[in-house]
Amino acid sequence: MGALWSLALSYPEFLVAALCFVSLSGLRLAVRARRQRVPVNWPVVGMLPFVLANLGRLLDATTDALRESGCTLLFRGPWLARADFLLTCDPAAVQHCLASNHGGYDKGRDFAEMFDVVGDGLLVADAASWARQRHVAATVFGTPAFRSSVLRTMARQTVRLLVPFLDRAAAGDGGGGGGGGGGVVELEDVFMRYSLDVSYASAFDADLDALSVAAADAPVPAFGQATRVASESALFRHIVPAWWWRLLRWLNVGPERRLADAKAALDEFVYREIAERKSRLAAGSQAGEGSNLLALYMAWPRDPGMSERQRDQFLRDSAVGYMFAAKDLIVAALTWFFYMLCTHRHVEAKILDELRSLQHTATVAATGGGGEHAVFDSDALQHASYLHAAVLETLRLFPPAPFEEKEAVRDDVLPDGTAVPKGTRVIFCIYAMGRMEGIWGGDCHEFRPERWLSDVGRVRHEPSHKFAVFNCGPRSCLGKNLGLSNIKIAAAAILYNFQVELVDGNVVEPQNSVVLHTKNGMRVRIKRRHAA
Repeated sequence: MGALWSLALSYPEFLVAALCFVSLSGLRLAVRARRQRVPVNWPVVGMLPFVLANLGRLLDATTDALRESGCTLLFRGPWLARADFLLTCDPAAVQHCLASNHGGYDKGRDFAEMFDVVGDGLLVADAASWARQRHVAATVFGTPAFRSSVLRTMARQTVRLLVPFLDRAAAGDGGGGGGGGGGVVELEDVFMRYSLDVSYASAFDADLDALSVAAADAPVPAFGQATRVASESALFRHIVPAWWWRLLRWLNVGPERRLADAKAALDEFVYREIAERKSRLAAGSQAGEGSNLLALYMAWPRDPGMSERQRDQFLRDSAVGYMFAAKDLIVAALTWFFYMLCTHRHVEAKILDELRSLQHTATVAATGGGGEHAVFDSDALQHASYLHAAVLETLRLFPPAPFEEKEAVRDDVLPDGTAVPKGTRVIFCIYAMGRMEGIWGGDCHEFRPERWLSDVGRVRHEPSHKFAVFNCGPRSCLGKNLGLSNIKIAAAAILYNFQVELVDGNVVEPQNSVVLHTKNGMRVRIKRRHAA
């Protein structure tokens, strides 16, 4: 080293030339990346600067990069960080990895560790464990009593909580009476409370009443916030090198501290419900029975090799996984649905016309003496094709789970010829899929529910490898229809009875998370409709 330094000092022109070469090469790479919007693979740090430079718009920057790269891109992380992965939005790759060659890809050990808040549940399970849990979940979700119970719960919580809450908000500025002056609410927070009430009642047959008028000014229960914190932390673990977040976890600081607190909140709520139900069963009370999620899982024949502690953990992991799917994903879907309606009033008008042609199934007395509000259940909305199409169109542009991840269990080759060595993490960008001209046409950026309707007005089916919002292949979402019903029941009740307007100055943008929440919330003004 000393000899090299002496040589450099003896011939400074070579040192200057080398520095100029490195600087110009770096500048050329940066200019090319800026022009083409693709990540530059820098020495040592890999493509991490691309992530840091686009933290405010990571999903859109990723979409631009995939468009420029032909739908598939090998992301290089920092050297020695084991952070490389294959990023794709190619429907052929989705079909290959998630369906036709499903056995060649698992969730992988890294994913299970990154998303350890759900324990060993179905969301992270692989191989034999996944097959067993999928069988149990499919049986539970396919039980007519469970489906009927969930649908009744959705309608009940809409009638007793959501509509009264919004009606009170609409009278909040002193409007009173029929039209109302309109009150301002943070709509994503409203949906967080509403979805928490629906999912908690469906899972445990207990009411939290987080959206009750009495709890309107109280913070969202820790249990309700925990799943959102966990989602944000999971994306953080995907972005930074594994050694970094593991160090933070060991030190219990930063996002890892928040994740630990969130997990503790989830454990406290769920294990308490498990203990109470076991206590009722031991006492011979029929209150231990029912068609809610926990009751059906507890009624499932116990594995002889499973200890009582393992059984409780299995119940806990199943319930937490359900809460993630049944709460946060519904919150994100409803929030973006109303954002699109607030910015596309002609679509709102068409849905309203459709709802007025249907027969509502329940009414709610208005708090200000302005008559009654109408609510629709799932059966009443069976013929609301345009509403259904608008929901699907929202999910296309704003998928609640913007990414899906797998790990290759053996060497493979994608349909486009891309080699996938064993152990490679493959991340499917569902968000980018909805914004690719080659997949959805030149108008892919437009919000156009009509693309989902046939010439006779029926909802058009799209293959799951093209519209992968509900996953694809054997891991397709078991709660797809229940989730869509929940969105439509809530959306119909709000649209039919209230006007929702964005508050000026509130910028609505996606947050960096494994669930597509908004970055700054969504403040809206709620007004009663005169002709509800």
